[in-house]
Amino acid sequence: MRDDPQRRPRRDCRTAALAFLGRRAHPRRELERKLLRAGHEPAEVERTLDALAGAGLLDEERTAAELARFEAARGRGSRRVAASLRSRGVVGAVAAKALAGLGGESEAARLDAALEKKARSLPGGLTPVSRSRKLFDHLVRRGFDPAAVREALREKGDPTDDDPL
Repeated sequence: MRDDPQRRPRRDCRTAALAFLGRRAHPRRELERKLLRAGHEPAEVERTLDALAGAGLLDEERTAAELARFEAARGRGSRRVAASLRSRGVVGAVAAKALAGLGGESEAARLDAALEKKARSLPGGLTPVSRSRKLFDHLVRRGFDPAAVREALREKGDPTDDDPL
């Protein structure tokens, strides 16, 4: 693998890892994938990541909490935040702790803010049911719990599919 000029990394593993970390915090698995994709040997990547973690430059819990807060600040629900963490290789207790750090009350506040923002952007000529469906679909795609979305819509006076006509 090393003899192939196409797969030979342009810089050493530690320098590449520090360059990635200089742009933003990365979970260990995500950084590992990037370094392997850049052509570094698996054993070299493992040694480098262990050294960076030992030096305090690779902190999985802190990074997961930062990523979760960033996603939540973008108006995303816990389900979407959890999916984003999983896609970056953060799973198990570390992901659960990062999600717990967001707090349930902030989830409701994010849902209300996202609902208000989307409601303002919808065209005025929609029927109440059509408007409600668009809001519901948008908020569920953003990662909010469907039951919580239905409840928020009811509180705002919007009909939901399970309301009698």
